[in-house]
Amino acid sequence: MSLEDNKAVIRRLYDAFNTVDLKAIDEALAADVVDLLPLQGQAHGVEGFKERLIRLRKSFPDLSFTIETMIAEGDMVAERSTLRGTHSGSFMGVPATGKQVRGTMMAFNKFANGKVAERGRIINVFGLVRQIQS
Repeated sequence: MSLEDNKAVIRRLYDAFNTVDLKAIDEALAADVVDLLPLQGQAHGVEGFKERLIRLRKSFPDLSFTIETMIAEGDMVAERSTLRGTHSGSFMGVPATGKQVRGTMMAFNKFANGKVAERGRIINVFGLVRQIQS
């Protein structure tokens, strides 16, 4: 697959995150995708990513991601995105506050056979917690 094909997969993945389209997540991620930043107790593979999204949606039902920058080289695609949502359920032990949050995430995706085979992310979780506690 071309670099543009891989970038298109990432765009579809973010669309799936924004609409909670679990079927589209299956199409973008390999069944045995490796999550380099799993939540505690998160299942392995694509099922773990779906579980993670569902858990996040319980805390931020209107959670949305916007890709700001995307770079592809070889079998890798890196992107920087902005996430936004309303804290409407418990997150990191903090009960719902109704506050709006905004954060930045960087992700690094390794492709194999046209799907994401490995995904690592850097997220400022403490910045999100600080926003809901202030």
